[in-house]
Amino acid sequence: MPELFMPTPVAPTGAPRTAPPALDSETDAAAWNHTLQLPEVSDTEGLVMKERRKKHRSHHSGGKKRDWKKLLWVKQDYADNWVDPTFLKDLQRNVNVHPYNFYSLVAESTVVVQHLASAVIFVTSFVAIYMETVSPVTVVMVSSILTIAGWLVWDMGWEQREAAKERAISVRDMPSTPAITPAVTPSTSKGLGVDLGPDGKRNSGSYFPPMEPEKPVSVPAMDGDHSAQLRKSRILATAKSALLIYFTLLGLSPILRSLTKGVTSDSIWAIATWLFIANFLSFDYGSGIERNFPASFSTNAAITSSVVLASRLTDTSHVFSLMLFSIQVFGLFPVFRRTVKHQSWNYHVLLTVVLVLGAAGGLWVVVGNGWAVAWLFGVIVGMGGCGWWMIDLQKYKNEIHGPWDPARPVIRGQWA
Repeated sequence: MPELFMPTPVAPTGAPRTAPPALDSETDAAAWNHTLQLPEVSDTEGLVMKERRKKHRSHHSGGKKRDWKKLLWVKQDYADNWVDPTFLKDLQRNVNVHPYNFYSLVAESTVVVQHLASAVIFVTSFVAIYMETVSPVTVVMVSSILTIAGWLVWDMGWEQREAAKERAISVRDMPSTPAITPAVTPSTSKGLGVDLGPDGKRNSGSYFPPMEPEKPVSVPAMDGDHSAQLRKSRILATAKSALLIYFTLLGLSPILRSLTKGVTSDSIWAIATWLFIANFLSFDYGSGIERNFPASFSTNAAITSSVVLASRLTDTSHVFSLMLFSIQVFGLFPVFRRTVKHQSWNYHVLLTVVLVLGAAGGLWVVVGNGWAVAWLFGVIVGMGGCGWWMIDLQKYKNEIHGPWDPARPVIRGQWA
């Protein structure tokens, strides 16, 4: 039986080794390779074999890889999808998350309660007019008197609000670069064009006045004549707008009364309900004092709901009264509520209590005491329960930040 493996002949220890002949040309090199029976290796295969030998030597020699760096343009000893343990060392969780306070959440929920109570008062007033329990003239007279009183309160603080806006604009427009200081001795400047030293005396050093006059921080109070003129023009503009709304509603009331004659009452109630829900969801509960009018979509939804409800009334005067009442409740009253909230917190809380009790009284008269008690219970539980729920949901918040996030631009109010 022939042997499968033939032993490789080994030269004796003392035998001299034959040196390879000198190769003068490529033909001699090819003949020598053919004599030794060496396979020809391409350039690509040679590079691959060289890389394998390098890795083999590194593995067997105990060589250590270089530390991984977050650099894409550097050839490293790691795969392209390598995730190093140091990649998450700069991970930050919930950096900008601030814990909520229960009482502050309850206090801020009063804005939502006020709007809901206003809507409940309007709906109960419509039901009372529809069932002929209350005269629409009484409703519109009471609401008009309260609207005029609220406008007077709002108008009394108009000058203070305008002065505050002017001061804010002046501070914002002030140049951020300091005025040019004296050239000889350091000192402090007080006033325009006068250099005063630390001891309050005028400095003898040369002084270079600024190229442009500095803008004053405070705004001088308006004189009596100018203030009276502005107040008169404001009253005339308000009266003009009120008369325009009044006569427009008088002309549209007959059309609105017959607007939905061919529609069943069930469809009207459903449409009005969905429009009120849209009003609640789209209302701007967090707008500041600088907003003069509430969100347009929310106001339009409430007025449209009032239109479809008014079309169910039988008399033109009833339609006019309800539409005027809706404009006062959903168009003007939010502005007054926002002003009260920013002027006095105590009056804001008092207004909230009055609206909640007024809505409960309307429910008591229209649908019974059970609904009134349910309303009060829902307000209390909603304000407290939603606050606790909001605090409990914070444990699920997981906001992460790290060096991989895009850089945030620093927006400056003014440029030096």
